[in-house]
Amino acid sequence: VDFGEVECIDRGQRVRNKSLIVSFPYSNNSFAQMFRGETAECVCQGLKDIFAYMGGVPELLVFDNATGVGRRVGEAIHETDLFARFRAHHNFSVRFCNPNSGHEKGNVENKVGYTRNNLFVPVPVFDDIEVFNRQLLDRHLAKAKEMHYKKLVPIEVLFEADRKAFLPLPHTPFDVCRYEQVKADGYGKVRVDNRHYYSTRPENALKEVWVALRAHTVDILDDQKS
Repeated sequence: VDFGEVECIDRGQRVRNKSLIVSFPYSNNSFAQMFRGETAECVCQGLKDIFAYMGGVPELLVFDNATGVGRRVGEAIHETDLFARFRAHHNFSVRFCNPNSGHEKGNVENKVGYTRNNLFVPVPVFDDIEVFNRQLLDRHLAKAKEMHYKKLVPIEVLFEADRKAFLPLPHTPFDVCRYEQVKADGYGKVRVDNRHYYSTRPENALKEVWVALRAHTVDILDDQKS
C-alpha cells in the first residue's frame, strides 16, 4: 500500500491530489482511490472501499514507513488509533517497511507510476471526488484483462488466486471517522490538525466543540456528537 501524487482538476482548481494504491505482487493487479490528503482517515476509507469492491480482505498489508496510519521506530510499530481500530475490525495483519527502504515495496512503487500514466492521463476533471473514485474502481476491471508481463497469463486470472487467500468482509461496516474536541476562537472558527480552519456558529465562540473528521468531509457537531 502506498501513496502517489496526481495532477487533476478538482472542483475547477488544478491541484495535486493523492492516489492510494493497493497492489498485489503475485497477480500484479492493483486498485486506486484518490484523496486530498494522506491522513489515516483517507487510508482507512480507501482500504474500506477497495475491500468492499474486491469482496474480501487481504491477510497482510505492507505499508511505507511514512503513511498516515503509523510508522516503525526501531522494532516498535506505532499505529494511529483510527487505523488500529480499523485493522482490528477487519482482522488483517500489517507490516511497515524500514525507513529509507524503498526496495521493500518495489511492486507498489512501480504501480504508483503505472497507475498515474494509465488511469490519470489525460488529467482527470471532476467535481465529486467520491463519484470519481467509484468510477475509478470499475476502470481497473479493464486493466486486469491485460496479460501479466512475465507469466503471460491474464492478470484477472492470476488475481483469482489472490482472492482465495482473502479474509471475509466484516458483517458490520466500519465507520471511518475520527472525533476531536477543539476550542473555537472568538469568531467561532476552529482549527483542525493545526492547519485548517472551519467555521461554526457564532454562538460557539470560545467554546469547545466536537469535530467529526472523515476522508472527504469535516462536520461540526453538537454536544451529543450529532
